[in-house]
Amino acid sequence: MAEMDDFALTGLPPAAQQYMRRLANRNERVEMQLKALYKRCMQLAQAHADDQVVLKELRSAYKKAAERIRYIEDIPGKRIPYFLGFSIEIPGLTQPSTTVRGARLPDTKQVSQDGPFVCTTYMSAFLLKTFSIGPYDTPSPGRPNDPPAGSEVITPLSGRWRPVASTADPFAGAYIGAQVGPFSVAGAQAVQTFRPGIIDFLFEIQDESVDRLRQNQIPIPSRYLMTEFDRPLYLPVSDFYERSSAITFSATLTRDLGFAEVNYAALPNGFAEGNQNPPPDPSQASPANNAGRAVVALGGTLYFTMVGYKILQAQSPAV
Repeated sequence: MAEMDDFALTGLPPAAQQYMRRLANRNERVEMQLKALYKRCMQLAQAHADDQVVLKELRSAYKKAAERIRYIEDIPGKRIPYFLGFSIEIPGLTQPSTTVRGARLPDTKQVSQDGPFVCTTYMSAFLLKTFSIGPYDTPSPGRPNDPPAGSEVITPLSGRWRPVASTADPFAGAYIGAQVGPFSVAGAQAVQTFRPGIIDFLFEIQDESVDRLRQNQIPIPSRYLMTEFDRPLYLPVSDFYERSSAITFSATLTRDLGFAEVNYAALPNGFAEGNQNPPPDPSQASPANNAGRAVVALGGTLYFTMVGYKILQAQSPAV
C-alpha cells in the first residue's frame, strides 16, 4: 500500500508529497476511530436489547406479583368443613403425694397434604373418667378387694361430658369429696358446691412449622372457651395453617380434679351401675347391703377442637 502511495505520489513536488502523506495518516486515524465508535455503538445496542429483556422480565414478575393471592378467600380450591381435634389424657391420682396441678400437657397434630386448614373457632370439652384409689380396710368394712390405685373403674360418673371451666357449671347439691354429707337426698341438697369432674386449665396454641405462637407469653384461660354456657370461642379473624403445618395445643392444669363419692346400687336381675366390686360399704339406709358409696379419683380425656374448613386442591404453596 505504501509502495502504491509512493508510486502515486511520484512526480509531485516534495512538499505536496509530504502533505498527501499527512492527509493519508489522518484519514487512517479517522477510519480507526470510526471503527472503534461503530464497535461501541454495537455494544450499546446489545446492552439496550438486554435491558429490554430485563425490563420485560420485570414487567412479567410485577404482573405475577399483582395477581398473587392476598386473602384466604382468593385461594382456589373446594371448601369443606373440617374439625382438627386434640386430645390429652388426664390421669387419676395414684398416690396422696401426686398431683397434676401445674403440669403442662401438649398434643401435636399435622395438617394433611390435601390442602391448607383455616380455623375460625375454638371448642373444648372434658370426658370424665373415674379411677380406683386402691384397696383399703379402714374405715370398716372398707374395700379390700378394689383394683390397684390408678385403675379405671366404671361408675355412674364415667363417660359424662363436663365443662372446661368451673364457672360454667355451679349448682347446689353434689358430693365432691369422701364422706361429705349424710347418705340422703336432703343431705346431698345441703351441700352448696360444683358438680364433680370440671377441669380448669390454661392453654396455648403454636404453629411449630413457623415457630409462631397464637398468644404472647401469657397462656389463655379455659374460661374464655365458656364465655357463656357452652359457647365456643370465635376467633377475631380466620387463622390460616399451610399444609404440613404442625400445630401444638398445650394445656396447663390449674388444679387437681380431686375425688368424688359415688352412690350406686345393685339392681334386680343382676343389673348394676358400673363394675364396682365388692359392693359398696353398707349404710343404715341400705340394711340389705345392696346400695352404698365408693370414693374414686377423677380424671379423663380433655378434647380441644379447632373448627374451620379445609381448602382442597389448592396450589402449593397456597400463599
